[in-house]
Amino acid sequence: ADDLEISEAAIRRAYSERVQHHVHRTPVLECTQMNARVPGRSFFLKSEHLQRVGAFKIRGAVNAIGLSAANTIVTQSSGNHAQAVALACQLLGKAAVVVMPSNSPQVKVDAVRDTYGAKVEFCEPTQEAREQRSAELVSALRSELGEEAVEEIHPNQDPRVVNGQGTVAIELLEQMAEREQKLDAVVVSIGGGGLIGGIATLIKAVSPETLVIGAEAERACSAFKTKAAGKLVTNPPNTKIESIADSIKSSLGQTTYPLVLKHVDSVFTATEEEISEAMRFTMERTKQVIEAGCGAAVAVALSKQLHEAHPELKNVGVILCGGNVDLSNLPWL
Repeated sequence: ADDLEISEAAIRRAYSERVQHHVHRTPVLECTQMNARVPGRSFFLKSEHLQRVGAFKIRGAVNAIGLSAANTIVTQSSGNHAQAVALACQLLGKAAVVVMPSNSPQVKVDAVRDTYGAKVEFCEPTQEAREQRSAELVSALRSELGEEAVEEIHPNQDPRVVNGQGTVAIELLEQMAEREQKLDAVVVSIGGGGLIGGIATLIKAVSPETLVIGAEAERACSAFKTKAAGKLVTNPPNTKIESIADSIKSSLGQTTYPLVLKHVDSVFTATEEEISEAMRFTMERTKQVIEAGCGAAVAVALSKQLHEAHPELKNVGVILCGGNVDLSNLPWL
């Protein structure tokens, strides 16, 4: 039951009992050229774009699916979570059914279906249609296989997923300790808030003086608005968000918004141009391929606004959360 609470203990249990057996301990990289952008500051890049499925999401998927009593897992996602659930089910010997929008990139459909062996069900490309289709599938599968045999796992509001994502911070803090360095801040991109929720929970328990800074696209800034209002503010429903940062367009939800209000020190937004520039800078100078959702964290880490708000920061961790990018469709091409 404690594994449904989001806490330092649950995150540590997630790591030792489930997550560390199936994921890469991704490296922490440094880049002189990046440090030179903000004199007096050193950036430590936690490289989850090098993780299995190209993003941190395998951590939450392995934890949630490992804790689930069901042997058929349903999820709805067009992106990294879909691949993570499909791979986690493959690793743990369960069946995966993934609801994907009909306009999903073929490369993502192929990865989910062919590489990781999940069953794909298509739906109209709106959040509402995805939720309706997955609810229909869950009830149909339950009547066929039994109530306990089927479970839907939400990409970012399931506490087991949030605890799994928080394991990124266990590794990062250990890797900094191995360097005999301490982090003054860590910058994390925010979509639905599962990653920052888990990371902030762990970091504030272990090192409360380390700042946790959120990064969002200006065009999808649910967390920025939530922080300002002191209550949950979501992106407008049934409205297509035009941003290159497709992996962070989700809003915070009931599980994650209290974590952001409680544990995240501040949230900054980045423009489309800043995200694109940060992505390109990272690719050219660090030689790492990152997606735009991750570019938001780099953009905020390098930004004038962060520097002006916190000029004292010396060592700043940046979570490079994913690298699943369509190379024929880079924003500057």
